[in-house]
This record gives sequence, C-alpha cells and structure tokens, in this order.
Amino acid sequence: MVAPDPASAPASPPPGKPPSERFGRLLGRPRLSTLLLAVNLILLIAPLSGVFAMRLYESALLRQTESALLSQTAFIAASYRAALERNRTSSLDGGGLSHPVDPAFAVDTSKGEPWRPRPPVLDLARDKPLPPAPVPRRTPSPTHWLPEAVGKDISPVIVEAHRFTLSSIRVLDHRGTIVASTAENVGRSVAHLPEVERALRGEIVSLLREKEEFAEGQRGFNAFERSSGIRVHVAAPIILDNRVVGGVLLGRTPSTLRNALRSKVRIFIVGGVLLAVMAMALSLFLVATIVGPVSRLIHQAKLVADGRRSGIRPLRYPVTADIAELSEAVVAMANTLETRSAYIREFAANVSHEFKTPLTSIQGAVELLRDHAASMDEDRRARFLDNIAKDSDRLARLVTCLLELARADVMQPGGAGESRLGALLLDLQRHYADLGQSFGIERADTDTGIGARGEDDIRVAMDGDNLASVVRNLIDNALHHGKGEPRLVIEPATAQVRLRVIDDGPGVSPANADRIFSAFFTTDREGGGTGLGLALVKTLVEVHGGQIRLADRAEGCEFVVTLPRLSGSVAGDAAS
Repeated sequence: MVAPDPASAPASPPPGKPPSERFGRLLGRPRLSTLLLAVNLILLIAPLSGVFAMRLYESALLRQTESALLSQTAFIAASYRAALERNRTSSLDGGGLSHPVDPAFAVDTSKGEPWRPRPPVLDLARDKPLPPAPVPRRTPSPTHWLPEAVGKDISPVIVEAHRFTLSSIRVLDHRGTIVASTAENVGRSVAHLPEVERALRGEIVSLLREKEEFAEGQRGFNAFERSSGIRVHVAAPIILDNRVVGGVLLGRTPSTLRNALRSKVRIFIVGGVLLAVMAMALSLFLVATIVGPVSRLIHQAKLVADGRRSGIRPLRYPVTADIAELSEAVVAMANTLETRSAYIREFAANVSHEFKTPLTSIQGAVELLRDHAASMDEDRRARFLDNIAKDSDRLARLVTCLLELARADVMQPGGAGESRLGALLLDLQRHYADLGQSFGIERADTDTGIGARGEDDIRVAMDGDNLASVVRNLIDNALHHGKGEPRLVIEPATAQVRLRVIDDGPGVSPANADRIFSAFFTTDREGGGTGLGLALVKTLVEVHGGQIRLADRAEGCEFVVTLPRLSGSVAGDAAS
C-alpha cells in the first residue's frame, strides 16, 4: 500500500455554481463591515431625515404665512391709495404728505411692466428672530387730516379682514404714525421700528420677532417647534406716483407643526406603518445576510467536528464577501482534514506493516535462540544474530527516515535559509570518498567541475542540512541502483538552479514512474530499501518552492531537481 501525499492530493472538482452565484461574483459581494455600516447609516439617516423634513415643513409653513401677509399688504396698500385718491383735494407733494422713494428701492416703470412680485424669503435656519416689538410711542404733532380721514375710511375693511386672517394690521402715514389699526393704538407712532423705517424708504421688509409670552402648554414643545415662539412681521410702503405716502405693518404667528399636523393624522399613521415595515425589512435583511449564513456555517462546522466532512459545500447564497470567504475556508478546512485523516490512516497502516515485518523476524529469531541456542551450531547462531542486527538496522533507518519526513512535512512553505551549493557538494564528495564511494560533479555551462574550494559558488534558497539530505538521498539511490559512478550535473540559471542526478542502473518502469515518490514505495525491500528517501526529497524540495521529476531516459535513471536561486552569488558565477 502507498500513502498518498496530502499536499499533492487532487482537489475535488468544485460544484457547479448556480446563476445567482455567478451573478454575485460578477457584481462583487459587499464586505460585512460595509453591510453593517450601511444598515447603521440607514438607522441614523431615518430619524435625521425626519427631523430635517420637519424643519423644512416648518420653514414652508413660515413662508406660507409670509406669503399670505405679503398678499394682504398689497391689498391694503391698494385700498389706501384708492381712498387717498378719493379724499385728497390737492397735490400730495406740496402738502408735505409724502416723500420720494429711496433710489435704491425705486421701481423702473418706463418699460411698462405691470408685475412686481415679491417672493417670501424668510428661513428659520438663517433668520434670527428679533426681540418683541416695542410699544408704539406718542407723536409730537397731530396727524394730518387727510391720512386720518383715509384711515377712518379703510378701518372697517381691515377690522373685517382681521377676523378671518388673524393678522395684526397697522396702516401708517408717511411719518410712521398709525392711522388705522386692529388694536387701540391709532395716533401713535411706530417709526422707531427698524422694519417701519426701512419700509418708509420704499423697501418691502420681512423679519421674525419673538412673541412676548407663550401659553404654559407651549413652552415644553418650543424646543422642537421653533415657530410657536415667533411672529412674522411684514412692513411695506404705500407708493403713489413714485412717492411714499404711507406704509403697512402686519404681523402674525405662523402655523405651528402641531396645528398643521393635526389635520394630517392619517399621513402620520401611514408614515409610522412605513417606518415599522422598514425596521422589519432591515431586521429580515440582517437575518438573511448575517444570521442565516452564520447559522449554516455553524452547522457545517459541527459536522466537521463530528467527523462528517464529506459533502460539505460552499454556501449557495453567502451575500457578503466575508461570509463567502468564511464558507470557502470551512470547506477548505474540511477537505484538508479529510485528506489529512486519510493520509494519516494510510500512513499508519503502512508504518505498521513496515515495522511488523522486521519485528516479526526479530521476535522469531529471539524465540529460536532462547529455546534452541544450546543445540545450535555457531554458524546457525551467527546467522540468526545477523538477521536480528539487519532487521534492527532497518528499523533504525525507518525511524530516522520517518522523523526526517515528519519534520519536512510540518515545515512552513518557502522555509528560510540558504546554502552555497559548491561548498556543500565538495563536502559531500569528501564524505563519500571516506566511505569508499564517489560521484562526479559537472557544470553544464562550463564543462568543468566546480573548483577545489567551490569558488564559483551558487547560493540556493534552502538551508544546508536540508539540501544535503536531498542530494544525499538522490546519490544513495543512484549508488544503490546504478552500476558505475553517478553524475550530478549543475545547470545554473538567473532565478533558479537545476540539479540532474544520473545513474546507469536499470531505470524505472513506466508502471512505477507515477509511484516513485510515494512514501513506503520501493522495488528493493529485500535489499533494505525503506521507500521513504524519495518521498522525503520531494517534500523537502516542494516545501522550499522547488520541483522534482523523473526524466525520460532510454537507459539508466535521471532525477531533475529545480530549486530557487538567490541573487548575489560570488563573482565567479556572475558570468553564468
């Protein structure tokens, strides 16, 4: 039996991916952190959007009030001009009842354009409310009879309008004295107000003022409803023949959110239901994208822990890239554990078999010697002792090779270390010479050896002990199976170095070529072969980023080892 190498075991073909899987890979899956960030942003943006929408709606209500006051101002100014035209008996210029419009606010009527719209401009976020308006003051001189008469003429109109609009209305003469009002302050002056001062120059003014007092129930809500504590003031000039003959001052509390929303209870109910549905949808989304896949991964991990590793596949709908990577990692872990378990079972069976044969032989020889040693002749006794020594040596070699193979098997890929190839090969040549054996060394690029001191050395990305083990096992194999002296040919290249170990032995049959690097495979078990040497070589070479293969050869056997070469070899090798 041959133990499979788990590192070279063929991977199981990936299952066919459904269209949704291919679609997910095409578009790219989001990271779990991105998904959670998006959900948290939605949870943060939803209430902030509600607050922002309320602020926008509150500003819209404010501008709606301003627009209504502007319309009322235009109507009252037109009524005042009409009444003034009916009651005057002379020019307003000579009577001191008007003054010119400030040139900055004068309207060019030469083009005959009749439209002069004034859009609302107030904004709660931008315009800071002024303090409450001071009370009107006494006037130093009595009001002229004409503005007073006009005021009395239009007073019924503004009082009637006040009942429906709830706006405070004050009609002023050109000096800022009240000639008509919805309150008991006719004859007093408001010329000291900044909005009135600007209006009497010809400007239409809109501003916010704080209310003098609030009802007790409104104070707690005022922090969330800013419009409940302010009033909108609009001041506009009354212009006749491009001269200011008076002004209009209106004020009103804008519609509050509470008042406006009372009529929209159904909208609030629908909005609440939509928010609840959105929260439920987010919860289901998180369950589908996180909880569900994680639960399935937990189930797969439990199957792996219970030893049921076959049949585990990546999740079909992992949604996020993190879950997909975790699922693939679980599947890879299960496959690796399954391959490793099979390898260990096979390896243990082979070790048991390899150890059982010499142990059985030793046990049998010991029993015979114990029972019949006295009656045995010296030759037979020596033969049994030689068998015991031979089997003991085989067990020692097996243990040594198994330890080396175990160390190589747990090495990290691309293991650190380096060695100088020339110096190492010269040391090995001297070692084999001491044993009465030899092998030749050639360089394919120079047709010469490597120098007595390895001066044209090559640095290889493998530490000396492991490289010596690789070369020694290949040379031992060549010496064991070959007839003459094996050859080691060095073929240096820029990024790698190739070693070819060639012997003139019987070679390897095609039937055994695929099994030659498998652990415990040997064609010379009777000759003491362990079947671990080439398996150890393959493991050491591959863990250091190299390759080994059996070359096609008509006669003899040739192993080709390719190892990574380090830059910075000595100058003698730079020419290569």
